[in-house]
Amino acid sequence: MRNWTSWIWPGVAAVACLTALALWLEHKVVEADLQTRTLAALEQQKHGWARLALDGRDLTLQGEAPGEESQSAALQIARDVYGVRIVRDETRLLPLEAPYQLSAEKTEAGVTLTGFAPDQATRAAIVAQLSQMLPGIAISDQIKLARGAPDNLMELAVYGMSAFPRFSTGTMEISDTTMRIGGQALSPEDHEAALQTLSVDPPTGATLETLEISAAGIEGGYRFAAEIDGSNLKLSGYVPDPDARAKILGTVGAVRADLTVADEMLYATGVPEGVDWAAAAAEAAALVTRMTQGRADIEGRRLDLSGQVTDGAAFREIQAALGGQLAGGLVLGTADIGVARVSPFTWSASVSADGLVMSGFVPDDATRARLSDAAGLKFGALAIDDRLQVASGAPEGFATAALAALQALSRLEDASVDLVDAKVSVAGLALTPPAQEAIADNLTEALPQDFAIERQIEIKRLPSEPLDEVGCQDELNRLVATNTILFETAEAGIAAHSHGFLDRIAFAAQRCGDARLEISGHTDSDGAEAFNLALSKQRAEAVLAYLSAAGVVSDRLEAIGFGESRPVGDNETEAGKAENRRIEFRVVN
Repeated sequence: MRNWTSWIWPGVAAVACLTALALWLEHKVVEADLQTRTLAALEQQKHGWARLALDGRDLTLQGEAPGEESQSAALQIARDVYGVRIVRDETRLLPLEAPYQLSAEKTEAGVTLTGFAPDQATRAAIVAQLSQMLPGIAISDQIKLARGAPDNLMELAVYGMSAFPRFSTGTMEISDTTMRIGGQALSPEDHEAALQTLSVDPPTGATLETLEISAAGIEGGYRFAAEIDGSNLKLSGYVPDPDARAKILGTVGAVRADLTVADEMLYATGVPEGVDWAAAAAEAAALVTRMTQGRADIEGRRLDLSGQVTDGAAFREIQAALGGQLAGGLVLGTADIGVARVSPFTWSASVSADGLVMSGFVPDDATRARLSDAAGLKFGALAIDDRLQVASGAPEGFATAALAALQALSRLEDASVDLVDAKVSVAGLALTPPAQEAIADNLTEALPQDFAIERQIEIKRLPSEPLDEVGCQDELNRLVATNTILFETAEAGIAAHSHGFLDRIAFAAQRCGDARLEISGHTDSDGAEAFNLALSKQRAEAVLAYLSAAGVVSDRLEAIGFGESRPVGDNETEAGKAENRRIEFRVVN
């Protein structure tokens, strides 16, 4: 009996130990599984702040919650995990900060972040954003977690640090939604770039209370330049502060309000001793605005000036200013000022199969544009070579005389017109006898009273061989492709711009022998259909009357109106409507 007990008790002990070990291992497996699933559920719902302690299937939730809502949500998530029996709450809320502050300070050693963030994710995102803006720079992250952050704290931080790459040193401070930004610009160019970066509105609800960017010093001479070309003025170089910039721009605007000003001035320190830079630069810019073309340069204390003025009065004004004491402590270096006055004042235009050439001088860009626009209407698709230059010295009434000469030229072939001061010379071939007479009469009536006229206008002879029907149609088609007959709006009156084009149609019609021509009028779809039909007929009849007066036998001509019924373009577009407003010519048996 004794032997039996001696071997059974060791076996019982072994079984008990193995059983206890199995139960302990199962306990740990259950804890690990619950912990893994609970942490995953919390992480998925962005509650990474929460920590866990487990005792079997009993769970204790710990950590600092960013808010009561997050705290309650995390507890509920833990309770909902399958297998959890009891959830004990040992969480607490992050401290509440009011006002909520976040700061960044950039120094030569790196950037230090202080203040608060609502959670670790936002804190990490701020650091990551700064690292991206300033790669390789040392970052000291001293941010703590606290409640009370504005909803767009991350946007505020990004905006506040956006100019840091342009600063050698700088600070950004956020207090709730109020921001203060300051820094020392790396260079004048970086100063301008920082201002441009921060010129956009801060994030919604935020206020940029202060923005103070200190100007950078420059290497080399402190300079300023003002350059004018017609009505365009460019200002470049350096200014010490916004007040100086405003004074320069204000002076320019007061002298010439019509100028288009390109402000390329940069902020920089280093104004030469004894110079009032704002006054000096404003004086230089004001002198340049009296020129048509020119430039003023300030280097240190020296002013160099060159360019051209429109007349003697402007020349005398500049000379008087340079002869006295210059503003701001400047001293005069060089001054090369010329008067852009032409004598005699000449303008000419010539027309051939190759195109229209305009050369010589005009008093201003506005007159140049008027002549160019008129040439486009009169000569249609003919190439225009504009070689005109702006100069002073034009006689009174120049624009009127040049437009009248251009009208005469549009009715001639192999022709030229010349203006020399107040004398107009016209030479060329008129296409019909009535055109020859009308050109002379119209030119006499249109020219200003003090202008003299010299005319050498002959009549172009018709070729001896008439065109057959096919050749006639081809010639008419060629002409129609080069220009358009213009009428007064919603009327049948032919615009004077189109007289030259119709003279060419009349010359072609006379080359066609006895061929009959159909003149058809067409309109766009604007207006009533009945009105358009009547208008198209009236316009065709006006063309017929013009051709008949030019010498084309009226019995060979027939006028028809089609109104808007035969469009060739899209009436939904302005270009399509222009195509539909037309006169067509067709040779008929």
